[in-house]
Amino acid sequence: MKKTFMLFFSLITATTFVSCIFEREDRYDVNYYPSRYEPVIMNRDAFEKSISFKEVQPMKNAGKIYVKDQYVFIVDKNKGVHIYNNQNPNNPTEYSYLEIPGVTDLVIRNNYIYVNQSVDLVSLNVNFTSKTVDVTKRIRNTFPTKVSPDGYTQYVDEGKVVVDWIKRN
Repeated sequence: MKKTFMLFFSLITATTFVSCIFEREDRYDVNYYPSRYEPVIMNRDAFEKSISFKEVQPMKNAGKIYVKDQYVFIVDKNKGVHIYNNQNPNNPTEYSYLEIPGVTDLVIRNNYIYVNQSVDLVSLNVNFTSKTVDVTKRIRNTFPTKVSPDGYTQYVDEGKVVVDWIKRN
C-alpha cells in the first residue's frame, strides 16, 4: 500500500513538473492572445524607397520636437516629419512634410538628419531649397520590430517590415 501510494505520488509530482517546464505551443498562436491592433506591413523594397517630401499634411500623432537653424521638426509618429519655417518665431509657418513610414525619433547633426525608420537607422541629406532628400546610409535591423500598443509582436518574413499598428474595428 505504501509503495503504491509513493508510486502514485511520484507520478503525479513528475507530471506536474513536466507540465510546468514545457510551454504550450498555442501560446504563440495569433488567436491565443489576439491583439486589438493590426500591423501595417510594407515590403522592404518599397519601405527603403518610401522617404520623400510631400505636401503639408495634418498632424495625427505628434511626437518629438527638434529645432535646427530656422526650422522646427515635429515627428508624426510612424508617419513622417512636419517641417516648419521658424524665421519669425512669433509666427512659424508650415514649410513641408517629409514622409518616413515607421519613424518615431530624429536627431540632426552636421546637417544630416538621423531617423529610426521602424527597424532601420537611416541618415538623410536634405536639401530644403529643392525639397529633395537622399538616403546617405541605412543600417538595417538596428532596432527591434515594432510592438503593438497592447504588447503584441508580429513576426514577418525577411522581406517585410512592420511600420505601424492600427486599431481593429
